[in-house]
This record gives sequence, structure tokens and C-alpha cells, in this order.
Amino acid sequence: MVEIALAEAELWIGEMRGVVVDGERLLVVRHEQGTCVYRDRCPHQGHPLSEGTFVDGVLTCRLHRHTFDAASGDGLNPLRPCLHVVASRVEDGRVLVDLPNRRGATP
Repeated sequence: MVEIALAEAELWIGEMRGVVVDGERLLVVRHEQGTCVYRDRCPHQGHPLSEGTFVDGVLTCRLHRHTFDAASGDGLNPLRPCLHVVASRVEDGRVLVDLPNRRGATP
């Protein structure tokens, strides 16, 4: 299922924003290489990454200061775990996310 997360122009390069799409909390990040979408939760304890910081291409969780590469979602400190990437693309200036059809899915 493809849904619109937001217009790409709503974010400057170096900004991030937490959004909710079809009941799913997502984090949209615009960096030098483009735009990425992740689940808005730190893999350590599930705290929203949108409450953290995004500086020099690094996302930092506010709760325990875990850091992640904004372009890839890879863990920097510690190296594991990594962020959950959500399939996305920019089309006609809109950030689109591809969420699987979750009907009948168990949360």
C-alpha cells in the first residue's frame, strides 16, 4: 500500500520529522544524499527517534544516546542494532511510503 507521508519541500536538508501514516509512526529524514524513511522508534527500547537529534548526518536517540547513520540506518554506537527501513520514494515532490497491507496482521 503506497501512502503519502509529506511533501519533500516541507523538510530542509538536515531535518527530520515524525509522521503517522496508516497508524504507523514513521521518521522522515532528509539528508545530503536524499530522503529516507524509518520506523520512528529506536531499536534499543522503542523510544521515538523524532524526539532525538539529527546533526551532521547522525540520528541520536534522546533516551540512551544510541546513534545511527541517517542515510543508511546503520548503527554507529553501538554498531548493532540498525534502524528498520521503510520502503519509500520521492515522486512529484511527495515522499511516498510503501506499507504492507496490514489487514489481518498481528501487531
